[in-house]
Amino acid sequence: MKVFFAMDLIEGKAVRLVRGDFARKTIYSDDPPAKIDEMRKAGARDFHIIDLDGARTGSVAHRDLIGEIRARVTGYMEVGGGIRTEEEIDYYAGCGVNGIIVGTRALRETTFLTALSGRGNIVLGLDMRGGKVMASGWRETLEAPAEEILAAALRAGVMAVLFTSIARDGTLEGPDFEGLKAMQSLTALPLIASGGVSSAHDLRRLKAMDVWAAIVGKAYYEGRIRIEEAMEYAD
Repeated sequence: MKVFFAMDLIEGKAVRLVRGDFARKTIYSDDPPAKIDEMRKAGARDFHIIDLDGARTGSVAHRDLIGEIRARVTGYMEVGGGIRTEEEIDYYAGCGVNGIIVGTRALRETTFLTALSGRGNIVLGLDMRGGKVMASGWRETLEAPAEEILAAALRAGVMAVLFTSIARDGTLEGPDFEGLKAMQSLTALPLIASGGVSSAHDLRRLKAMDVWAAIVGKAYYEGRIRIEEAMEYAD
């Protein structure tokens, strides 16, 4: 299992939200690249970077900052938030980003997802709340069931599926293990588990479930889990 350390960006700052609520924001660093350096020195290797302003507005907002972060990260790095055109995908690919997360447009338009076939660096963001797929920064409920979306993702040959349990995100209440099991029963695509990791015990359970990767965010920033401790579960 890979362990990705999360950094969410709003107005050039590293933040965390609770259940995607922009009104419940905690700022953890005014200098995200310096924070990345600090995390790397402690042993972090792989990163999950989200442009929250981009997710909210539908337009990428932190291109240069993310490029600066990529230049400092030597391991795997994935990026999401407002990526809705092939030009934006090409930009991040040109920066050396390993995983490019597409969500809203790919979920709404299967033709867009199909057009990305063969790229090898596409991660489909599947954000779920109450059994429903959400889009547009978690503000829009989609009618298409997860099974249909996952089937389209498999046909398109996406690299992985980022499964986020919105109800758990930023809560430190533990991952949605049952939801992850349900996703595993619906697809053979590699799964990235996002939302709720609060301890090394959670990482141990996720590793036993054979998920491809687990995201550690608020648990690190709040001192619940040390980077060195989390990396014990990384392949």
